Amino acid sequence: LDMMCGATYSTSLLAGVLRVGGSAMEEALRLLTDVPARFYGLRERGRVAVGSWADLVLFDPDRVDHGPERTVADLPGGASRLYAEAVGIERVLVNGVEVVNGGRLTGALSGTVLRSGRDTESVTVRR
Repeated sequence: LDMMCGATYSTSLLAGVLRVGGSAMEEALRLLTDVPARFYGLRERGRVAVGSWADLVLFDPDRVDHGPERTVADLPGGASRLYAEAVGIERVLVNGVEVVNGGRLTGALSGTVLRSGRDTESVTVRR
């Protein structure tokens, strides 16, 4: 495997679940948000709850998907990677600040670097 494009997994999952219907959407959203946050021990993230960070993605369920995969050379040293635009992502809020509106970046930079220990808790493996 020389290159793979993981950029499409979230929108592909949402689009696939929406086409199937039923209550699978709640589980898909949990797998995209809460499960990774718990796995990495991220405090106050991955859930919509009082006291949690307001990181939200608002999407159009009739349009959410991904565009065509393409190669972009935007990594250090001019290295390339596979990339695909998200489709149907209407708004994104990071720390409660809108960073995407109408599918376009707003220019706001409200995110922060997460630090181990400050923003995480130790995760133990359950057997």
